[in-house]
Amino acid sequence: MQFKVCGITSIEQATALQAMGVHYIGFIFYPSSKRYVLDKLSLVDLANFKPIGVKKVGVFVNEPIEQLLEIIKATDLDLVQLHGDETPDYCAAVREKVETIKVFRVGAAVPNFEAYEAVVDYFLFDTDSALYGGTGQHFNWELIKGSTIPKPFFLSGGIGPNDIQGVQVMEKTKAGKTLLALDINSQFEVTPGVKNLEKIKIFINAFI
Repeated sequence: MQFKVCGITSIEQATALQAMGVHYIGFIFYPSSKRYVLDKLSLVDLANFKPIGVKKVGVFVNEPIEQLLEIIKATDLDLVQLHGDETPDYCAAVREKVETIKVFRVGAAVPNFEAYEAVVDYFLFDTDSALYGGTGQHFNWELIKGSTIPKPFFLSGGIGPNDIQGVQVMEKTKAGKTLLALDINSQFEVTPGVKNLEKIKIFINAFI
């Protein structure tokens, strides 16, 4: 199992997560987010953070593509996570520059992702809401357990310290065959953007 910690707002915590063995570190470039990275760090700060063995992920919501490509270049992102209403053509254009994750928000049913299979590298399943971005709440994992997910995927949506057993069950399902990583955020925070590193360490160690 791999791990992505999202909503990072300090280089110190990003460095600590690298030492902890986290695989992906997520920086949110959505101005409406409480964890908007550019409120705390500059593009230069992000460019100068060059982790070894960890991928830098930029999270965007309906960003004008020219601006998104400029940020990728300025910060040397390894992946882009698209959390809005981005079209397959948009995703394909981004993927020409960097590995791409497309987010699907799960409510009463799993959205149709067929049009995105050929134009992104990874899927991410998160909880549906009226607003963009994470909710800190679970969606019904039963909706995907029996599905064949054709891309490696990240599982997101309010995952917390009490979900270890539930994730272990998910790993044994049909969907679990392509479950790549857990995406954690608000359930491991002291305040928005400030992580409880000890809680994260305990959580990760439970899967080792």
